[in-house]
Amino acid sequence: MSNRGEGSIGAILSVVALVAIGAFMFWLNRETRVIEAERQARAAALLEGERDLNASDILADPGAAVGRRAVMDSVRVAGGLGQGAFALALTDQFAFPVQMSSDAIQRLRMRNITLFGGDMVYVEGQIYTLNDSIRGAWVTNGFVDAAMAANIPGTPSFLLADSVLVY
Repeated sequence: MSNRGEGSIGAILSVVALVAIGAFMFWLNRETRVIEAERQARAAALLEGERDLNASDILADPGAAVGRRAVMDSVRVAGGLGQGAFALALTDQFAFPVQMSSDAIQRLRMRNITLFGGDMVYVEGQIYTLNDSIRGAWVTNGFVDAAMAANIPGTPSFLLADSVLVY
């Protein structure tokens, strides 16, 4: 008996195994690229979602800003509403209400700062839904003077500022 056929079968099986391994590595490389592209797209979407809002984001859709954090620098105060609230002039036609946290109010009081229309401010805080009951609570709790209640801008949201700096 001769072993001549067994040697060529071994060579053929070796070639088939190498081709199978090569094909598997090619497929794995292609799948890795697809997964990496999807991961980068998700990471970019997450970064965009976590990015702090600015004045132009709020102007685009004040209702969609609810639940997000906002940071606005060099924004003009449209007018004061009381000891704990004021309105920002995001444009000449659009004022956005801001309620200050108790810490922010205390920091301004310690420095004897009163906000007036035209002041430039840096504000940072969280955006919340604004409705008539919240407007009423602002007056009841002394954030807004009763005489100024009608001047609270009619927006669907407001900024609860934990940091207010006046320039």
